[in-house]
Amino acid sequence: MLKSFFHTGFVVKDIDKSAKFYTEVLGMRMGERFERQGAFVEQVLAFPGAHIDRAMLDKGEGHKLELVQYLSPASGTPQVNRNDLGAAHLAFFVEDLDRFYAETSEKGLRFNNPPSSQLNVQGKVSIKACYAQDPDGNWLEFVEVF
Repeated sequence: MLKSFFHTGFVVKDIDKSAKFYTEVLGMRMGERFERQGAFVEQVLAFPGAHIDRAMLDKGEGHKLELVQYLSPASGTPQVNRNDLGAAHLAFFVEDLDRFYAETSEKGLRFNNPPSSQLNVQGKVSIKACYAQDPDGNWLEFVEVF
């Protein structure tokens, strides 16, 4: 029986580059980092000879982001669009999305469009949101709720 969420995992090409992006651009905290290989990881991942480097990051609220670099077998080229079956994204609540957009754009975060606003029945903004990609093409959503 399910108990709770634990983490979201993204496969990355260069774990050092990705960890730097998530800590320096998005302000996440670096947690555990270690390599895994051997019978346990081969059984879990169903890859004979599997060898991974992994890092856990968080914002201090329980849910974690796991970055996984496959050392063996090596990962292929990312080709996932937002509308592809199997595509995933990780969403974050943001305070002042317009400022966040401006500041992180300067740091190299690649957005697909500027923030979009939705109006409620009184004509006031009720939500703003936008999508971006991390250095490996994993999709991120940023949301401000009013």
